[in-house]
Amino acid sequence: MFDLEAVFIVEQGEPHDKKTVIRLTLGEALIGRPWKTHHPDIPFTSLYISKKHAVLSFQDNQATITDLASRHGTQVNGNQLVPYEPYPLKHGDIISLAGGIVLLTFHNMYETEFEQTLDLTQPPANRSILPQSLVVNGDRREVLLNGKPLRLSGKDAELLIVLYENRGKAISYDEIRRRVWPERPPSPQTNVPDVGNDEITSLVYRLRKRLGQHGNLIVTIPRYGYMLDL
Repeated sequence: MFDLEAVFIVEQGEPHDKKTVIRLTLGEALIGRPWKTHHPDIPFTSLYISKKHAVLSFQDNQATITDLASRHGTQVNGNQLVPYEPYPLKHGDIISLAGGIVLLTFHNMYETEFEQTLDLTQPPANRSILPQSLVVNGDRREVLLNGKPLRLSGKDAELLIVLYENRGKAISYDEIRRRVWPERPPSPQTNVPDVGNDEITSLVYRLRKRLGQHGNLIVTIPRYGYMLDL
């Protein structure tokens, strides 16, 4: 039976739609990637999510999350978890898996009313990042994080420039293909550069890692593309 007093809201993480509600069961729930006969309780399909990534525990109205030595790690509010050490969760905490490939917001209705928390339009962790702390000059190919230069080159820089020039606007996969891979021959089926979604996902993951805490500003728009949430 579901305990209706604690839930996670999916901010991003395929195959779930944004704002999908995941209700916690009493006991433990495994977060991971499905594989053959392996079926985690809370599945995510990205290849960057480990098969056994983390475990959630909910007992006596207290939730904890434990990273299971996942390859790409688990963070809570930007803090990297130590593998196999349970981390207590509070209402409003942001759980990031694999550098932001999956983002979840934890809600505990013992602390606040659920109807109010659903009005969130972006993870609270993003709100602490001022837009001025990330500045991109596309003409000079210059990136500043908190006033300090960040050296980016190649496709990493091209993708960030595209997202920054269109910040606050969703950019489709096809537009990313055209802008970031203009040299790639077009696909006969789509007439856009022949670049697979996996290649785009890998580039986004790498860019998020380079941007550190700012990486969460790159938001996945399911089945469409990405947006720089500034």
